[in-house]
Amino acid sequence: MKSFSSKNQRAIVAIVTNDYFHQAMVLGRSIKCFEPESDFIVFVVGYDEEDLDYQNADFTVLDAKILNPKEWRRFVFQYDGLQASCALKPLAMLHLLTEYEKAIYLDADMKLFGPLEQGWKELGEADLSLTPHSYLPIKDDEFAPARVTMRLAGIFNAGYIGVSESGSSFLKWWWEQTNYNCVAAHCRGVFLDQIYLNEASYMVQRLAILKDHSYNVACWNLHERGLKKTCSKKFPYLVNEKPLICFHFSSYADLIKVRPPPCGKEIFYDLYRKYNKETLLEKRKLLSSEKQYPFNYFSDGAMISVSWREYMRRGIPELENVKDPFSLNDFTREMIEAVMMRRPGTYQPKTERENFFMLPSLVPSEEAS
Repeated sequence: MKSFSSKNQRAIVAIVTNDYFHQAMVLGRSIKCFEPESDFIVFVVGYDEEDLDYQNADFTVLDAKILNPKEWRRFVFQYDGLQASCALKPLAMLHLLTEYEKAIYLDADMKLFGPLEQGWKELGEADLSLTPHSYLPIKDDEFAPARVTMRLAGIFNAGYIGVSESGSSFLKWWWEQTNYNCVAAHCRGVFLDQIYLNEASYMVQRLAILKDHSYNVACWNLHERGLKKTCSKKFPYLVNEKPLICFHFSSYADLIKVRPPPCGKEIFYDLYRKYNKETLLEKRKLLSSEKQYPFNYFSDGAMISVSWREYMRRGIPELENVKDPFSLNDFTREMIEAVMMRRPGTYQPKTERENFFMLPSLVPSEEAS
């Protein structure tokens, strides 16, 4: 594992759960190729200091716990792995800005195909740099996400975020939102960490909207991104006649199963299949290839249900003074469940923690199985 450099001017950061570390390895290799002057730091949710895979990585791997040490057990109990990774983004970037002048966050399921020159250039004069999901309205077809789905997802995609030191105030506000309210509740206008980026349009004085079609190319913007394969080893793909810089492979596991690919999307599918092969190969190379996310179960092996995560997130009084919610025994859990069954599904003891949906009905015997 590379040591943490505090002298470089810029860094790239990603957050993964331990069972998706192979994606960070693929991203890291592309960063080493195209951004050799940038430090790459990966925060792992579910980090194990004895895991040799982290020690053998040629980039810096850190325990995500250092981002929120005092409330870590509460935090990872109230969120599943995806929610926790998304919620920690502002803290990860704030952490890096104590050592670096500029930082770019990339989702772990992304890969670089070229240097981030334009991204770094934007941050020379901006507090925050974001990429919209698309620059043109999405067309309804059998491949693209529905237009209403993308409206609910927010203006900007949270897979690419650039920030300079002067953008810290927005990151602090963003963390205030994601600390307790990083859930997917489209019916209430919330989608994880991403929806809050809408507010940057008026909160950030120097906001740069990265209007470069070669960045953050994904399934939701292919209607405006003409992908073309070339014979060049340096730039094997073009987007609207410009070299592809950054591709976002979100939802690839489902999309590559579609046969045959929609007309005109063959190159896109070729990219997805190559990425799938690359990540599977990287996973097999790991010394611990079957990593299990450690925060899905109570200490006695019972699975933590959505209801229990909501109990903690909403801050019910019965959990107020519990130091380690994972250690709650079966008897105590049944007592709390009985109390909660007598309360309305909209029960909200702490008003700053939004009530986005009705609590699911509890069936303890099935949830524990």
